[in-house]
Amino acid sequence: MRRIRRIAVKSIKKIALISAISASLITIMGGAANASTSAAPDSMYVAYEGPGFTGRTQVITECGVTNLRYRGSYKWYGSGQSGRMHNQINARGSVHFTLPTKSNAQQKTAVGWKSIFKVC
Repeated sequence: MRRIRRIAVKSIKKIALISAISASLITIMGGAANASTSAAPDSMYVAYEGPGFTGRTQVITECGVTNLRYRGSYKWYGSGQSGRMHNQINARGSVHFTLPTKSNAQQKTAVGWKSIFKVC
């Protein structure tokens, strides 16, 4: 009986987490949709803790340098700005990879990037 209860509690927590992440993404995307048509919508980088887009997430929409907390997999939604990926924190060193300005990208496996410089 306790085991069933633990499984049920874990399932409820997982559903709540997924719902919270979905609501956050909808809010972020809704804000971009409501922005002025004269300004380009923001590109968005979503870092996932685990492979295959699993685990906790870090959603990056702001311009400039951001250190990545998670590197298990990622999704990039290109909407006007590019993302310059660095293998060192604080965007030090050379650019390892540039994410596209007008198209999406993703990888289900881990990356070595430690920071992003989002060009705006």
